[in-house]
Amino acid sequence: MPTLETLLQFLAGLPRVRLGAFPTPLVPLARLGAELGIDLWMKRDDVSGLAIGGNKTRKLEFILADARARGSRTIVTVGPLTSNHTMMTAAAARRAGFDIHCVVAGTAPDRARDWSGNLLLLDYLGATLHFCPMDFTAPTAADARRVEALCAEVTAATDGYFVPAGGTMPQAEPGYMSAIAEIARQRAGRFDFDDVVLAFGTGSTTTGVLLGLALGGFTARVHPVAITNRASAEAFGQRPPRQLFDESVAHFGLDLAPDAISVHDIVYGCAEEGYGVPNAGSDAAIRRMASTEGYFLDTVYTAKAFAGLTTLVGDGRIPQGARVLFLHTGGLSMTPAAEKRFGYGTT
Repeated sequence: MPTLETLLQFLAGLPRVRLGAFPTPLVPLARLGAELGIDLWMKRDDVSGLAIGGNKTRKLEFILADARARGSRTIVTVGPLTSNHTMMTAAAARRAGFDIHCVVAGTAPDRARDWSGNLLLLDYLGATLHFCPMDFTAPTAADARRVEALCAEVTAATDGYFVPAGGTMPQAEPGYMSAIAEIARQRAGRFDFDDVVLAFGTGSTTTGVLLGLALGGFTARVHPVAITNRASAEAFGQRPPRQLFDESVAHFGLDLAPDAISVHDIVYGCAEEGYGVPNAGSDAAIRRMASTEGYFLDTVYTAKAFAGLTTLVGDGRIPQGARVLFLHTGGLSMTPAAEKRFGYGTT
């Protein structure tokens, strides 16, 4: 029977490159919770200790350990212009002594002063960038094929270790399995939340959460809030969490029954304008969190996830009185970019 000890023993047997500062804080959001009628808590992986924080830290500890075990010296990864994943992967690669190449879905800015946010940080990190021009807010299947081809070309040319967008690969999943174990330890050995809400991009963080709950013997309703629309997800062949879960179970040989996965359902509707485009809901979420609790969300990921949380409470999918965990997965490097502020940068 899966227990917290089962989960901890599995994690203890895996190689790991230490990059983060764990455990990250688990904090109550009493005022916001009272407004919403729930017992609300936040796991602050925005302060995970690598670069400027975020969910990639946990995953990269296990990904880079696998790359090192395979004798790789170069990491190759991919993401859009504003990608947290590429920036965090570059920072982790530098910390661990790897070379780093990033395939960037988008057009390189013409002027030096237009380099901002994560793209500027990639430049500071000395990553070799390979641009693949496209509109990432409305990608097509042809765009996806061109990006995939460039990734394959760069990986072959560098003899690199390829990390897919978002770090969505079985090797990454122990990262958020470890987060579930960490939260349980912070709750005296229990994972006593009824609902978990988090941003959903490529699906790896959600899958790690589902695997951690299953191997730890815990149950909770998991609500991944999509930070893009269905059309974009389909263009890039987004796989459902159930499929990613099963792939990781097979990869690690986990002894889990088919029905061990927690109830989960991707929440669409909070990012219909496309990836990286701020909207009224995300702006309201940032203001509400900051003005009520003093914490910042970002426009691309966590603001849309928290907007989804308020929607789920409003329509009853999260019932009144529930104990709810909001997983803050970072992304604050987006905030200084003028074009990422709702209602600005359009003149």
